[in-house]
Amino acid sequence: MNRDYKNSMDNLQISEDFKTNTRKLMKEARNMSNKKSINKKVLISAASLALIFVAGGTAYHNLSGSNNIFNGTSQVTETNKGYTVPLTELPKDSSQVSAKMMPLFVYQGKVYLQSNTGFTLSEDGMSPAKEDILNLQGDYIGQTTGSLNEWSTQDDYAKELASTIGEAKIYTIKGYDSEYRLMAYYEWEGGYSCDIFDSFGGLTINEGSDYFNLLNLNGNIIALSYENFDSWNNGLGSKSEIAESTEFNNFIEALNDSTPVGNDVDLLLENQEADAQKFITITTKDNLKTTLRLVKGGYVYDTQVGFFKVADEAFNAFWNSLAN
Repeated sequence: MNRDYKNSMDNLQISEDFKTNTRKLMKEARNMSNKKSINKKVLISAASLALIFVAGGTAYHNLSGSNNIFNGTSQVTETNKGYTVPLTELPKDSSQVSAKMMPLFVYQGKVYLQSNTGFTLSEDGMSPAKEDILNLQGDYIGQTTGSLNEWSTQDDYAKELASTIGEAKIYTIKGYDSEYRLMAYYEWEGGYSCDIFDSFGGLTINEGSDYFNLLNLNGNIIALSYENFDSWNNGLGSKSEIAESTEFNNFIEALNDSTPVGNDVDLLLENQEADAQKFITITTKDNLKTTLRLVKGGYVYDTQVGFFKVADEAFNAFWNSLAN
């Protein structure tokens, strides 16, 4: 069983209603996909899903394409003006939370989820360099409380800086928009750490640059590494450094021009072969690392935002420059 499934399903308690509804929806989605071409977005109505897949700290959100952790009451919003990432909604009661809790906190009515971007770790492999944290540390917002768990009520979630991460100091991040990205700094006797948290719900994306510019990739890349699917899927962490190339630069340019296509879980589930996914980790000048998940067929996947369709010529040239 692959890592996406195994780590996820070990931690789930799913009701029979959920299983029945999901089977029905997946059947309908697959029937639709047989009639339509590449863009197979599934729009799911209220209360259809209450599932979050947690695998190695990465969340694979529900089939609606939402980063809604709990009750699936938001739908994918698609208009002729672009794709709007649905807001993360809080549970109405504790019975709606059946999956393992993931790292998050609440700030100004928004839920911030642990980011796919993280700090470069220091030589001990445990914590970021203190200098890197201080260089990015902006304004102090407040301290979270470790008040949320699987049995928390709506009132618990309504409290400012309620969290599942214990006590952490929350700061803005220099050079990043605090509406979408904040940092959580932890200290304990003899140690410290720091994580990045994102909240992209409500962001309207017309093209890739509307999202990827928020990650400060353009003009700031200092290192690249590559990991194949087998290594990632088995948690081996076997990465090799790669040089910046014409193929990569063209790929990044095409990524900025890419089309957001929502969150279609089939694209992941149907591409589990060894050569169907590739992982590129980008290190930027501020020593943050962001991993791009490339999926066969010209897609780049982000856990909060979903899939982006990249122009075939640029995608394939870069894809073929990487070993399987």
